[in-house]
Amino acid sequence: MARKRSICLFLFFQITFLNYAMAQIFPQQVINSALQKRSDSLSRFPQPNTSTIQGDIHSGVKQLLSRTAELLHPVLNRTDFTSASSAIDTVFVGAVPNDTLVITGTWFNNGPILVFNDGVLIFDTANATILGDIFVFQDGKMFANNSTLAFPQLYFYQRSWILANNGYVEVNNCTLDVTGLSHNLLAVHHSQIVMNNIQNLGFTTASAYGQASIAIDSTNQAGEFILNDSASYSFTNANTVLLWHTVPNNAVVDITFPSAGIVPSYSFNSGTAGVSGINYDVQLGSCSDVMWALMPVNGSDVTVNGSTIRAIGLWFERGDTVNVSGLVNNSSYSSFLAPLNDRVLQLNNCSVQTWSLYVFDSSSIAITGCIVGEVGSMGRSYVVAQGVFCDGSGGYYWTNDTSFSIAISSTVFTSIRSQGSGIFVFGYGSVNGSAAAIGNSVLIVTQSSLPQDPIPYDNGVAWLVNINPIPVSYVNSTVAINGSAWIDQGPSGAMMDFGSYDLYYSTSLNPGTWIPISSGSTTEVRNAFLGQWITTGLAAGAYNLRLNTFNNFGDSIDAVKQVTLLPSVVGLNEIENENVVIVQPNPATDQVQISFNLLTDDQIYFSLFDIMGKQLMSRNYFLNSGKKI
Repeated sequence: MARKRSICLFLFFQITFLNYAMAQIFPQQVINSALQKRSDSLSRFPQPNTSTIQGDIHSGVKQLLSRTAELLHPVLNRTDFTSASSAIDTVFVGAVPNDTLVITGTWFNNGPILVFNDGVLIFDTANATILGDIFVFQDGKMFANNSTLAFPQLYFYQRSWILANNGYVEVNNCTLDVTGLSHNLLAVHHSQIVMNNIQNLGFTTASAYGQASIAIDSTNQAGEFILNDSASYSFTNANTVLLWHTVPNNAVVDITFPSAGIVPSYSFNSGTAGVSGINYDVQLGSCSDVMWALMPVNGSDVTVNGSTIRAIGLWFERGDTVNVSGLVNNSSYSSFLAPLNDRVLQLNNCSVQTWSLYVFDSSSIAITGCIVGEVGSMGRSYVVAQGVFCDGSGGYYWTNDTSFSIAISSTVFTSIRSQGSGIFVFGYGSVNGSAAAIGNSVLIVTQSSLPQDPIPYDNGVAWLVNINPIPVSYVNSTVAINGSAWIDQGPSGAMMDFGSYDLYYSTSLNPGTWIPISSGSTTEVRNAFLGQWITTGLAAGAYNLRLNTFNNFGDSIDAVKQVTLLPSVVGLNEIENENVVIVQPNPATDQVQISFNLLTDDQIYFSLFDIMGKQLMSRNYFLNSGKKI
């Protein structure tokens, strides 16, 4: 019989924030340097053709690759799961020999499912809702027949199916509902997954490693599959199949892909002409909406001829260091050798809809002047980008594990996200999608436009530093400064929290000298009043405002905004009675009549300024009572 207990899943599969704090030092100097060198204009970079942007496919590469390392952890060989506890429910199938759990009818579980040892889990004509991942490992087996399996998600890639060891999953005549969002399917070691007649309500990002296998027959939407290692893949009567052909170090591929769309048959393995160094095998039969993609690793040699390529995701691994520039989505190439010194990538008479960049282990890359579909970092890697446009046609912009990524003066038409224990700094740019921190990560957004504030999930931290646009301001006046200075923790809490903020100003002629406006403010501000700048005695001209925020450890992030002070109108006696001066007509086009309702004869000094403070005219008038000018 199955055992159902509370368990703290992150004990097995996540790094605690304490470990993050010990392993990842806040990169204060790197952040300061990058923010100070930001570009004020993107005019020199290529602009996207937004009419061809497609955001319906998320590659989700990082979940698959980072989860693989987690699955190799010795915990998967454990059989004693009785010592952990938490607020979520975990279903264990396999805690005792010959353990079998059969689920029929309506069923709900607030947590993950683990099938292990020789346990067997069966869904038979069930309507199941599962708020967690499914893990099938060791010799565990799972069968689902004539059922609906729902996995509600708060954000894309929240849920996963993960197979390891000799785990086996077979799904027949079922509906898989992941709230219409993307989710992961991962098989490693010798595990197998078989699906027949499946209705997918969402998008699957999948891969197999080791000698694992994935076989799908008849589905409305198969998803995208990263072909890797020595795994095997089979697709029959499947719709929407995106195949990522990984080309590892020292492998050679010289190929012409079939026309995109309907593919009667296709085979790719070590026996394919022009292919060497490939160990995986993929077979297609009678599939529609088939798309071709490549993932060439540094050290590979790839030539593609006469093909329509949905995506090329460049991998940077084994400590690679390289500059990337000039890659532009939706490009056609008659003869193109990619400007990369770490691999050969030759495209002859090909079109590429999406370029994406994935950085692994301790590799580091610098990206400038590119239009790409997705950017992601993992491991301990480092990515710095400036003037990059990410259109979302390959996914989104993210950082994972303990990697660090910083994007300056860049535009993202999709979402940005920090994951694992990574740090992501996004400054002086714009985001059209969501901004989120999940896991134990930190997402910092400074002086950028977003449709909504960043959201922290799990143990994540979201940090926002923004100075709002400043209205027309004058010297010898008081200028209100509004904006945001806050740090939020996810619902499970985190070590990092808000400390305080300071406000400064400097002249454009002496930008390195900051003069305090206010300091030590310990109250978080959310799109509201930050402080007031008294401009008495200042000269008209350009100034910089600086909002400096601190967390509870003393780490800081700046937001700097330029503002222009206009000359003030001095020696003006304010007229309290609004009926003394009458302007007609109001509004006016080219002529206006101004009347002064004076009680006595008087002298009037009259000046007219435009909105930028430039004086257009001035006059002296000696007026009798009721005189008009």
